[in-house]
Amino acid sequence: MTRDDSDPNLDDRDYESWQAAATAALKGKNLADLTTLTFEGIERIPLYTKQHNGTIRNGDDFPGGTAFARGSSASGNLLGWEIRQSHFAMREDVNEHILSDLENGATAITLKGSVAEAAHIRSILEGVYVELAPIHLSSGSTWELAAALLSVCEDQSSDIELLRNHLGLDPVGRLARTGRSVSPLDREIKQCADMAKDVASRFPNVIPIAIDGSVWANGGASDSQELGAILSAGVLWIRALLEAGFSINDVAKKLEITLTVGPDQFMNTAKIRAARVCWARIMSACGASPSKSSVAIHAETAKAMMTKTDSWVNMLRATTACFAAAVGGADAITVTPFDDAVGLSNEMGIRLARNTQLILQEETKLSSVIDPAGGSWYVEELTDQVASSAWEVFQDLERQGGLANALLSGRWQEALAKTRSARNEAVAHRSMPLTGTSEFPNLDEQQLEREPIPQNLEVLEGEQRCEPLPLSRWSTPFEEMRETLVTSAKEPVLFLANLGVISQHTARSTFAMNLFEAGGIRTLNNDGFTSTDDCVEAFISSKTRIACICSSDSVYSESASRTARELRAAGADLIYLAGKPDVLVEAVSDIDGFIYLGCDVLEALLPVHKLLN
Repeated sequence: MTRDDSDPNLDDRDYESWQAAATAALKGKNLADLTTLTFEGIERIPLYTKQHNGTIRNGDDFPGGTAFARGSSASGNLLGWEIRQSHFAMREDVNEHILSDLENGATAITLKGSVAEAAHIRSILEGVYVELAPIHLSSGSTWELAAALLSVCEDQSSDIELLRNHLGLDPVGRLARTGRSVSPLDREIKQCADMAKDVASRFPNVIPIAIDGSVWANGGASDSQELGAILSAGVLWIRALLEAGFSINDVAKKLEITLTVGPDQFMNTAKIRAARVCWARIMSACGASPSKSSVAIHAETAKAMMTKTDSWVNMLRATTACFAAAVGGADAITVTPFDDAVGLSNEMGIRLARNTQLILQEETKLSSVIDPAGGSWYVEELTDQVASSAWEVFQDLERQGGLANALLSGRWQEALAKTRSARNEAVAHRSMPLTGTSEFPNLDEQQLEREPIPQNLEVLEGEQRCEPLPLSRWSTPFEEMRETLVTSAKEPVLFLANLGVISQHTARSTFAMNLFEAGGIRTLNNDGFTSTDDCVEAFISSKTRIACICSSDSVYSESASRTARELRAAGADLIYLAGKPDVLVEAVSDIDGFIYLGCDVLEALLPVHKLLN
């Protein structure tokens, strides 16, 4: 299709013209209201243009350029990214699951919670061709476990140069997760660096060191905080590896960065691109050659976003996150199974996680496009903003003596707690909605049942301790609230006092039902009542104890006050009104609570839970 230059609708428009048109469409609302803020304070504006947001990368604005924003190589991921699957080593049928994964499209396996015994690892990997399918260890593994894995792989390999294992040595991350170190942290880091040197002499393509951002992200960090912590850990390892005898040009090949990806597609694509930009800057400052500065990036779908309620929705979140990681150019991706928050994933959960990647890689041909987000003014600008924000976090950590010192002092945990609190508030106010949990809940869903996840029996008796950063799932407050009201999930306990015809009350009654049921409070809906007497009579017949008045502002002014008083006289223990307090100032004393868009749902529902419990 060719452009018809005579068509006036195709004339170029300047930013001011769009601004005027958008303002007119908003009908008096402020255009600035369309700008949103991330948890790190990055502004996201409604329109990005070349004139206002065009990012120029100093002549290297191409895939494989020295800034690495558009990818580490000119060919991108044309051969596809590494499709990883994680498996618990202590699971009874783990070998069967691993073989099934590898036979059906997975290209690498990560072992979690294995014991440091070569015999045990050998039984787990029976039938696995270790030269074709790398076997990795999860971040935080000990050097004893790494040695056991290498021993097994060496025995099963005809050419050790074909081994591409990742050993997961990350004592800082393990300290953060558990609150304890095996030995003093400085000593552990030195041991890992010395082992990396020894491994490099025997297994040239094995990556010993892991820099895992998931411990920070799943502990509440923002995207910039996660990346900033990774950069600080990276500098820590650069120093340790240089002291162990590596040259600066060899360091990057001995590290792998893990970044979490969540449902915010553009933010996570920008984060992966920003990670390459920041890492290249650090390596350049250390004197590395640009051609030796790229680092392997592994993306893992965030466990913090996974919900127990309506777990099936997790498949959509994981798909979005995986797409964002692939667009950002991740070298390897792990998709968390949809039922991970419930327990040990079954065969269906594992298969769907694997096939999510296969569809994106094989059927959509996503890997065939080199840097598909490149050239988008939005993504390019967001990449620079995330890089700048993460760099500030990195510099602040370095001023504190580095990530390890900030962790041991507790200052890093305090910083993450502030972000975690802000996110929890956003979830409670539903400005950060969780479909199936805080929005559009299904109280009739059949809860998934899974085996419990095997616990790591490793005993850590270190001299250094810190406050641990356990997994903080975003949906937990709503799930806990729903779990306390088992009886409410079966029988209605709240009556919707819908006043007027459907067109007058349906917007607020639908909003109210959605809000209350998000807290496990089953509601009794109806088509509305033309009189207060009919409404009160229906309330009495419902045998409920709580009511919520729903209608338009005009109906409220006519009958809401009387309805509230008569509902109280009829035995209502709690009375809510759908709307802000200022919609009916004269009735505030008759109403126990107001629900409206942007209210704190958890706080609003607390009186109901106190009453019912």
